[in-house]
Amino acid sequence: MARRARDPLVSQPIVSELGGPDGVSATVDDLYRRLLADSTVAPYFEGSDLARITMHMTDFLIAVLDGPDRYQGRSLHTAHEHLAITDEAFDSTASHLLDALEHRDVRPEVLDLVLDRIAPLRSSVVTS
Repeated sequence: MARRARDPLVSQPIVSELGGPDGVSATVDDLYRRLLADSTVAPYFEGSDLARITMHMTDFLIAVLDGPDRYQGRSLHTAHEHLAITDEAFDSTASHLLDALEHRDVRPEVLDLVLDRIAPLRSSVVTS
């Protein structure tokens, strides 16, 4: 994953603003609790290995948010192409991620930076 220049709104890598890898992991755990309670998104996870998915999501987010790149999963497109993910499901997931971060008292300007990193991924995830 390509390294991005640090944003002037934060004094450290975004992943550090979120509490480092442990903070991202806690956020992902909260995210998946929210996703599984959402009738729009929960069906996408039926029969899935949630432990594996949360590990991949944690590693992926750490890399996307300027942390160490430990992600070794498939490409986003390959991982999602068979799921027929809709724009609505992508939007719900992004919204739940922001809610999980707000619950952890992440500063609004950092929330915006996270969204700026996630939004461009839509074309690799939405397949329906």
